[in-house]
Amino acid sequence: NEYKSYLRYMAITSERIKEVFEKYSDSKATLDRHGYKLATLALTGFKPSKAMVTRLFAELQLSEMALETFMAIQTHRSSSNTTSELALMKQLFTTLDWSCNGFISRSDFLRAVQTVMPNYTQAQSMFDKADWDEDGRISWRDFCWIMKSC
Repeated sequence: NEYKSYLRYMAITSERIKEVFEKYSDSKATLDRHGYKLATLALTGFKPSKAMVTRLFAELQLSEMALETFMAIQTHRSSSNTTSELALMKQLFTTLDWSCNGFISRSDFLRAVQTVMPNYTQAQSMFDKADWDEDGRISWRDFCWIMKSC
């Protein structure tokens, strides 16, 4: 299932972005926050958190999003992630997901850090920083976020 989402993410085209926008836009041809969340989920396979959407709309000073803005965001997102980058990130994420449940648990993370760097003492704080939505595990979205911020 995650693999299918990944393939969908890789196949983002301007036509697909427009198609998804039209499906989730309102009668004024704009996306509200909920519409943006649904459109992003349909387009990428990943649901942005409420905090992410709120931050995005606040930074752009928007109450609703036009097609041009949605296109710019999604085009930038897909162009900033090359196939090789995403493939490498996905491979690393899958390797760290020792429980094979689609998340990196705290114990998975600490085990990996202990294996690679046995004397490293900051593993707990590293995990807390990576788990930016504070749900006790590192999701693919969390992982991408932390990898992009490094």
